[in-house]
Parts: sequence; structure tokens; C-alpha cells
Amino acid sequence: MSGLFGTLNIGKSGLFTSQRAIDVTSHNIANANTDGYSRQRAELQTTRPFCTPSMNNAAAPGQVGTGVQVSQIQRIRDTFLDYQVRVELGVQGNYSGRDKFLSQVENVFNEPSDTGLSTLLGKFFDSWQQLSKQPETSNGKTMVSEQSMALANELNHMYGQLNKIKGNAQDLIKQTTIDVNSLLNQIDQLNKEIIQISVSGNNPNDLMDRRDLLLDQLSSKFGISIDKKNFKSIEINTREDAGANSPMIGGKPVNLVQTLDPDSVARFAYVSNIEKREDGNYNIVYYKNGDMTANENRVTVEGVALNADEYKKLDECRILWTDKDGALMKKTAETIGDGVETITDGKTTGVNFEDVPLFTPSTGELKGYMSIQQDIDTYIDKVNNLARALAFSVNTIHGQTNDSAKDKLSFFVNKNEDGVEVDIDASNITVNKKIVEDPMLIKASKLDVPPSGESDGKRAMAIAGLRDKLMGIQKIKSGTTRDKYIKDFCGGLVEDEYGVKTINGTTDGMKIDNYFKDMVDALGIQEQEARRMVKNQAKVLTSFTQSRDAVSGVSLDEEMVNLVQFQHAYVANSKIIATVDELLDVVINGLKR
Repeated sequence: MSGLFGTLNIGKSGLFTSQRAIDVTSHNIANANTDGYSRQRAELQTTRPFCTPSMNNAAAPGQVGTGVQVSQIQRIRDTFLDYQVRVELGVQGNYSGRDKFLSQVENVFNEPSDTGLSTLLGKFFDSWQQLSKQPETSNGKTMVSEQSMALANELNHMYGQLNKIKGNAQDLIKQTTIDVNSLLNQIDQLNKEIIQISVSGNNPNDLMDRRDLLLDQLSSKFGISIDKKNFKSIEINTREDAGANSPMIGGKPVNLVQTLDPDSVARFAYVSNIEKREDGNYNIVYYKNGDMTANENRVTVEGVALNADEYKKLDECRILWTDKDGALMKKTAETIGDGVETITDGKTTGVNFEDVPLFTPSTGELKGYMSIQQDIDTYIDKVNNLARALAFSVNTIHGQTNDSAKDKLSFFVNKNEDGVEVDIDASNITVNKKIVEDPMLIKASKLDVPPSGESDGKRAMAIAGLRDKLMGIQKIKSGTTRDKYIKDFCGGLVEDEYGVKTINGTTDGMKIDNYFKDMVDALGIQEQEARRMVKNQAKVLTSFTQSRDAVSGVSLDEEMVNLVQFQHAYVANSKIIATVDELLDVVINGLKR
């Protein structure tokens, strides 16, 4: 088409294109504060030109333009910056989770302070030192009894608080499991919608923004690997070392989101309970998708053989790989039909620990929550060692008797075992009930049964001297007996200058005070590292986020400039149409004159 009607069509195309560009600019301005929104840009392109020179119009100057059109509405996004942001989100999630709980563990230890365990240990040994000076007084023995109870109660309290913090971490793991499964389902649904729109030749910009926002949230939970596929779809798997622990089909990791077969994907379940059976094996109770609100989501895997390390690993992890229906997936490289091989769909027996697919993320909040449980278990073990070392060493000296037929009176006992020293640890250590009721039963002198009351304070002095003994506290295990501890870890017994049998000590051991202080120092270093990494990651993440916002973010100043530009273009195109209208009026109506 040429002539005035061609010019009219050119003006019309410019008018409609300017209107579409104004629509895109308006959409950007409206979403300037929308989280995850990427600014859009109308890509303008000339329409197909009119008439190429040929034999019929050889004198024509060449092609004549026919106007403009919007070729596509492009989403401005830098995928490399997205990758960097998501990697740093995972690292930040890891250390922020650790920092949150390590600060709580610091509050439990409450050091340095006038009411912490180190102060109570000092008062405990001071009370024995004071008793050695006045062994016959009831006041001194009452003071020993009270200070010992205060120390035992603090150990009980510390053990309970550490386990409570560990339980809180497991609650967060459960909630995060629910969140992760929900995020994966939302991403999967958006993936399907994006494919449908892309197949029709359109750009699903807003849907891709929503998907990217969910991917950011997911990457803060654990490390993810994203593979781009046709029609702007994606597939998601775990990243780095977590992928090595994921279930396999045909030698390839099972995807969390995939395009070709959206139902053959992995999901996560939460282990709510690990029950020990009479035969020594365990029943593992887990809930599909972490949802414990419905009983039909409960699945029991019966008869799993676990050693101590395997039990601890399962207890700290708590997340299992399952298929979309909630059945456990097997870590295998074999292809079983077209689906996923499962080891249970309700109940099963005789499962080995190697068949239980634990999810071990490489980074993210889940990594932080799992690693903090390992740290808490370590501190619980150390507090237990401290309680056992205290009980074993004090009872060894206090329980000495000259009469082999007489019952030995243990000073520290297990409050759950009817006042005997059996399986003692920080959770159950207490002062013998008989001593609490009658502090005069406390033995302070060298002789077991002095002729007239306490004749000296040599035994009390020996117990007070335990403060300076080097003992292998760090070598104690849960099944260590008192005899083994004294003989193998403390250099055995030796008579002191007063004839009281006391601990000899060992050069590779440490003092009780120093053992606890080393524990507190290690905790302080871990918390400082976590806090420092949180601050560093905040700066790094801010830098990458600002770089991404500079590319994808909406600048109101820039959009206002574009708005004015497109407005002028719209007015100019309107003027062209009005001019052509006047010219046509001259051509058509002027012929009548």
C-alpha cells in the first residue's frame, strides 16, 4: 500500500506501538515496589517494508517503510547474577541458622558470670577446702551439701536446656521441610504454566518473575542446581555434595522439578521419631512432606539396624528422600521400570541404614540447622563427661572405707537409679539423698569411723585437691566405668602425704576447671565465626543484590523519561494521522470545487 492511505497506516502503527510502550512503562511503574519483579521493555521493530525495486518500478528509490510494531515484551534479567545471589543466599542461610542457635547455647553456658557453672565449680571445691579446716562442724558439711546440690542442679539444667535447643532446631527442620515441599510444588505448577504460554509464542514474564522469586527462597533453604530447558522451563536438583546422596534412576539424580515427567520427582519427609525395639533395632516414623497434621501421612519403617553413629546421624538429619507419593526412595543406580524404586509404602522390616536415604544439603538453612545439632550433641557429650568425671573422682575418694563389709556411701548418684552410681551423666547427677537429709554423713577425715567424730579433714582436703588434678576427662565415653576411668584415664590411685588414697593424675589430662573453660572458649569461637560470616555474607549479598537490581530493578526516574518519550511519540503519530486526514479531505472534497 502506498500513498496517503499507506501514510495513514504508518501513523496508526506508531500510535498503537506508542500506546503499547506506555502500557509496559505503566506496568513497570505500578510494580516498582513488587518483590521479585523484573522491569520489562517493549522491543520495537520495523514492519515489513513495501515494494522492492523491480522491473515495474525500476525508477523507485528503494524500499518504503510501512511503520513499526512491538516484536516482544522483554524481561530484563541477568541469569549469572541470579546464580550468584542464590549461591550467597544458601551460604547466608547456613550461617544465620548457626548464629541463631549458637547464641542460645552461649546463653545456656552463661559464661563468664557470677552464676555460671565455672563459679559453681569453684564454690564446690572451696566448700570442701573449708570443710577440711573444720571437719567436725555441721555448718561446713551443710555448706558442702548445698554447694554440691547447686552444682548438680546446674548440670541438670544445662543438659535440659541444650536438649531443648536441639528440639527447637528439629522443629525448624520440620517446618522448613513443609516449606520446601510447598515451594517445589508451586515452582512445578508455574513451570507447567510457563511452558503452555511459551508454546503459544508469548513471553510469560510475570510468571517467570514469580518462579525466580520462589527459586530465591528455595536456594536459602539448601543448595540447588537449575538446568534450563525448552520453552523457558527449568529442572531443579540439589547442588554439589547433596546430589551424591540423592536417589538415582539410571545413574542420574532424581530431579525435584522436571519437565518431561513432572510426577517422577523427589520430595522430602520428616522423621518424627526413632523408637528402639526390644530386639535392639529401631522403628523410624516419618511423615510425608513433613505434614504431621494428618495421620494418613504417617509411615513406619520397622526393624532398621542402627549403631550409635548411625542413630546420631539420623537424629541430627531428620529429612528423608521420598517420591511424590511419600514412599522412601532407594539410593541406587539401577533403573526399575520407568519409575522410582521404593523400599516402603507403609511398613517394612529388615531395612539397613544404607537403604535409608538421608538428605544432606551442601548449604542453606537446613545445613545450618543440621550442623548445629552436631555441635549441640558435642557439647552435651562434654557436659556429660564433666558430670561423670566429677562423680567418679569424688566418689572414689569419699567412698573409701576401712571396713570391706560396710556399704560404701557414694556422694554423687544417679537420681533415676535409686541412689546408686550407675549410668551417671549431666541429666541425672545429684547428691545422695541420704547426705542431703543428713549432711553429717559426709566423710571429711582420713579414718572411716573415727573414735569421736571427725578427727581431721584430710579426706575433704583430698577432694578439694581434685581441682588441680590432671584427668583424662576428654577420653570418657558413655559406657566408661569408674574403675576404667580411674585406672586408664587418671593414672590410678596413690596415697597422698596424709595417707589418703587420691587420684594420681596423668600428663595427657586436664583440670576440671580448664576442661569447662576450653568448652566455653570453643563455643565462643564458633559463635564469633558464625556472626562474622553472617555480617560478611550480608555485605556480599547486598552487593550482588544491588547489581541485580541495577539490571532488573525499576527506576522511577528512567520510567518517567520513557513515559514522556512515548507520550511525545504518541502525540506526533496522532499529528500524522490528523495531517493525512486533512490531505485526504483536500483530495476528496476539493474535486467538488
